[in-house]
Amino acid sequence: MMLSSTVSSVTVFSDRAAVTRTATVELEAGEHTLIFDNLPPSIEQKSIQVNGIGKAVLGNVKFQTAYEEMPETDKKKLLDDKQQLEDRRQDLEDDIRRLEKEKNFLDNISVKITTPTEESESTELDAGKWQQILSFYSEKLSVIDKSLRKIERDKRELNDQINKLNWELQRLGGQHRKTKNQVAVVLEMTVSGSLTLNLTYIVFNASWTPVYDFRVSSENKQMNIAYNALISQNTGENWDETELKLSTARPQVSGYQPELSPWRLAIHVPKPVVPAGGGLYESAVASAPARNMFTKKRADLFREGGDNMSQMFEADEAEEPVMETPASVAEAGATAVFFGIAGKHSVKTDGTEHKVSILMQDFSAHFRYSAVPKLSQFAYLKARVTNETEFPFLAGEANVFLDNNFVATTHLQTVAPTEQFWTYLGIDEGFKVEHKFLKKYEKKETQLFSKNRKVLMYEYLIRIKNHKKTTEEIVVWDQLPISGNEQIKVQLVEPVFKENSDTIKKNELEYLEWFFKPKSGEEILIPFKFSVEFPQDVIVDGLI
Repeated sequence: MMLSSTVSSVTVFSDRAAVTRTATVELEAGEHTLIFDNLPPSIEQKSIQVNGIGKAVLGNVKFQTAYEEMPETDKKKLLDDKQQLEDRRQDLEDDIRRLEKEKNFLDNISVKITTPTEESESTELDAGKWQQILSFYSEKLSVIDKSLRKIERDKRELNDQINKLNWELQRLGGQHRKTKNQVAVVLEMTVSGSLTLNLTYIVFNASWTPVYDFRVSSENKQMNIAYNALISQNTGENWDETELKLSTARPQVSGYQPELSPWRLAIHVPKPVVPAGGGLYESAVASAPARNMFTKKRADLFREGGDNMSQMFEADEAEEPVMETPASVAEAGATAVFFGIAGKHSVKTDGTEHKVSILMQDFSAHFRYSAVPKLSQFAYLKARVTNETEFPFLAGEANVFLDNNFVATTHLQTVAPTEQFWTYLGIDEGFKVEHKFLKKYEKKETQLFSKNRKVLMYEYLIRIKNHKKTTEEIVVWDQLPISGNEQIKVQLVEPVFKENSDTIKKNELEYLEWFFKPKSGEEILIPFKFSVEFPQDVIVDGLI
């Protein structure tokens, strides 16, 4: 008996999806063979499992490939549709050639007009006529270019349609029948009644990626995060008006921890020289020391499904509670999070992206300005936010809006629950930033052993002024050169630095980081001075 089933729910992973098809049927008591028909070509056979509600005992579940006679009229229709599309494509190619000839014709006219000849009249065109010619030439070229772009787009769409028809015709081959995937379910009804069957299986060519909108309010110091997902699939079946879940699980990564193998050392023994002409065959694998190998097992989802699966359906009539559906529901599992998307959604099997909302929530934001005066005259506003949810923000692209104005696009790395992250919000000209070179000079040493050494002094002045109406926090960056030779010595003269503190820090790359909280209208002056000492008879690369 062929079942009439629909896709009732889908859980989408990063590279696949778990699809559940549901069918309800009235059956008499006794044994029945029920068939889920027209299943997608990318189905993973080992993932199949069946359950349901009804007074029945499940005997066997089997995946099978069936053949369906293809009416000659259907195949002929495919061929006719393909021919019509190819005719339309030929018309578009003719239009492209015609427009390109028109474009070449205009180019030739422009060359002829602007190139003087011996027979050309000595009188020159006035400026008004030249302007008319130029306007005519520009307008015609603009119309032609727009037409060419539109035709190219139409041609690409036609090529996509033709490729789909070619794929369908290739699948049919030279025979008058087509293959289709089925799952046959053998069961016994203990009494007559209604039976609901759920068939779950894994399909590939489906995925989802996170995308974010960060909307920051500088007035109330908050960030609204819209956590969205783009879902696409080419599984071979449409998901029409179905319930969607998104999973952070990564089934493509083995669930088994790799194991260490002994790390052995041995004396290298050279291989014997093989005489020219052969006679001795030496296998690289056989001659090399044996290597420990281990197999990474893949944790197939729904592995317990498949042939000869036996279980009993106990029919307990139960009413499903009616609940209000929130924007999304997050279910935290032991190793992954599942997002239940509100409502029902349709995702076509054509690769187009379907956008759904996972979360929209306000978070407190800590603002800080950051400046690198040596490289830029601007101060950059940053916001620090803590992930206060119970699930991670996965890595993805984010659009940043400050006070309802789009300011930047950034990339968010994976953020675990309770973890903090920073995002840039663009430049803010409320701060004036200046990096001024004062002087460079050679310091004369009077000591006897310093005569063979040269000491260059560099002096700069960094000026930061807060033109905003409030006290703000700003971090200022600069750097010392790094010595790549023990004969070259770099010393920070000003500011005096002994160790990292709340106001100044220095890292292993010799980056200096100053922390300030200037009040409105306050100006900060940062003297920056260092020396570079090296032998008189050497030239130091990298100095300015």
